[in-house]
Amino acid sequence: MKSKTVKRPIAITTLATTMLGMSIVLICDRILNFYIYRLLESNVPLVDSNSINLQLVSNIAFLGFSIVPILLAIGLWYLKSWARFLSLCLFSSIMFPAIAASLNWISPPSADNMLEIPTVFDDVFSVDASVPTSRLIILNPYIALGCAIAIAILLTPAIIKAFRVQHISTNSEE
Repeated sequence: MKSKTVKRPIAITTLATTMLGMSIVLICDRILNFYIYRLLESNVPLVDSNSINLQLVSNIAFLGFSIVPILLAIGLWYLKSWARFLSLCLFSSIMFPAIAASLNWISPPSADNMLEIPTVFDDVFSVDASVPTSRLIILNPYIALGCAIAIAILLTPAIIKAFRVQHISTNSEE
């Protein structure tokens, strides 16, 4: 039986490449943050064995979160239906809180009540320092828009068909 070869849609190629690139940027940011944190004298870890270094725990959590889109991007690249479904879940879980924060339906974290976790991008954006909110809060509308575009791509009927045809041709070869 002749199997159909499915050509990957350009939108999926672009989305997977973007996801991979952004994940690499986030990973580099977290690794750089580890070194910056260690070099700052004011952030010397507590010696007390009963305490937990929240900065280190936060960096590990962000590093782990940065790896998830890499796995999804690889799955999207090979037109795996599980990657499409999980990517929809990921983008939705990021988009809705970003929309809510952009519309001031939820309040952003207060710098007075949370540990300050510096990132490479913190000093790129100039925001009024007298307001006790994250300096990256201005990115929420762009994050929401990017996620909405990714969801629209993944819900396009032609894209859905490409994933279904790939799944059917894989099953018929077995």
